[in-house]
Amino acid sequence: MFSWIPARKKSGPPRQLPLLASMAAVSALALTACGGGASGTSNPDGGPVQIRVIESNKQDPTELGAEAGNFMEIWPECSPEVKVDLTAGEKVAEALAAKSADIGITSPNRVIGAVSQGLKGKIIGASMPVWDQYVVVRKDSKATSFADLKGSTFAISSFGSAGDYATQKIAREEGWGPNDFKTVTMGSLDGIMAGLKSGTADAFLWSAQAAFGLEIEGSAKVLGSVKDLVGPNAMTVVFATDEIIEKHPAAVKSFAECYYKATEAMMDDSALATKMLVEDWGMSPELAARIIEHEIPLSSRDGELTPEQLQGLLEATQFTIKSAKSLTIDDVKGMYKHWKSL
Repeated sequence: MFSWIPARKKSGPPRQLPLLASMAAVSALALTACGGGASGTSNPDGGPVQIRVIESNKQDPTELGAEAGNFMEIWPECSPEVKVDLTAGEKVAEALAAKSADIGITSPNRVIGAVSQGLKGKIIGASMPVWDQYVVVRKDSKATSFADLKGSTFAISSFGSAGDYATQKIAREEGWGPNDFKTVTMGSLDGIMAGLKSGTADAFLWSAQAAFGLEIEGSAKVLGSVKDLVGPNAMTVVFATDEIIEKHPAAVKSFAECYYKATEAMMDDSALATKMLVEDWGMSPELAARIIEHEIPLSSRDGELTPEQLQGLLEATQFTIKSAKSLTIDDVKGMYKHWKSL
């Protein structure tokens, strides 16, 4: 059932990044760190280059930089020659293919699969450079780790989903065989929670925001992150079309630089991150504190992807996208061009 997924040596936990308390330093960063715009970013008529950005989920910590940039109002100061218009919608690859967006922030398998079907563009960096999902169980479960769930039934949204891939992958890492666990499709998170409450399912994997939220409201219990079991990978990436890269490479580079500076500001200032999550996103202070402690520090400061992460992207894409079965690691490497090299 999952013999194609190679076992990978477990890695150690990622380095926890320090949080800085100085709001003034962050404000100075927003005004100066991006250098005020690169040469060649302006349109021939002298106006700013418009960068149309679409993210898969509004107010998602795994797609932090664009909304952080809007919240901090970083774009005009950071790169005056670039105008950023941000929208959200699940059909990111479709928007990029239809030329209604220039840059997408989304799951890598979506854009890699779309490129395999003809979309022209490049991954220019990671946004969340680890597999940011958590194991969630019933609140009365006796399990304390994924290993304790051997023989359990795992709920997934659909076959081939990110949760399905991660469940199969970490079962393989634990040495389980196909008879050591079951998966059952339950659609949305509401459906999965109904299955958990009814006993149809014992556990499921989901993103940090939803997992922590369910635990805080007393509906479930979070056992922990699966990032180390899944191995090198990325949950979300920044993707730019070939057209915007070829027409305005300096503008794309300026956008990416500002995107990661905005992300870095949130990583380094917990007060600033709290202000955005609570006052702007409407998150409860308790949930915001969990996200700031456990999730935001895992974001990428520069977007660079390692060869091991690119291999992880290939594995996940081949599992979730049928049309990507014939892709090779060289194909995926060809779809990646770090923004600093533009």
